[in-house]
Amino acid sequence: MNRRTHKKASDVFSEHEPFIGRKVSFAEVFPTIQTITVKVQEGDSWNPIEFGERIYSKDEFGEYINCHNDICYKGGFSIGQILRKMVETKQTVFETSVGCQGFEGSPNGRKKDRICLHQFKVSVHIVFKN
Repeated sequence: MNRRTHKKASDVFSEHEPFIGRKVSFAEVFPTIQTITVKVQEGDSWNPIEFGERIYSKDEFGEYINCHNDICYKGGFSIGQILRKMVETKQTVFETSVGCQGFEGSPNGRKKDRICLHQFKVSVHIVFKN
């Protein structure tokens, strides 16, 4: 099995239309954000920074940031949920740790062996427009 056979959270999200509304660009969803930096360290309980640190800017991510566990299905976490909360409260810096929402199993997600053990340390810095 390889990474291509296991869909990640962003793959599943992009395949479906929202129940309410429509998918739009980052600028349309967050018009008050001038710049944003999202730093993510990913690993598991044995090696918390196994995949190093990834840094994303405004146009380099969508609703989800994906898990890099090759056998994880629907893996990753919702960065969109974090950003909506930050914008609502005008918060400029936020740090958290979140677990992967996916699970290890068959490529199409029919068989679930166990939850994915990957964790994400997330740091978000936002500069709002005046």
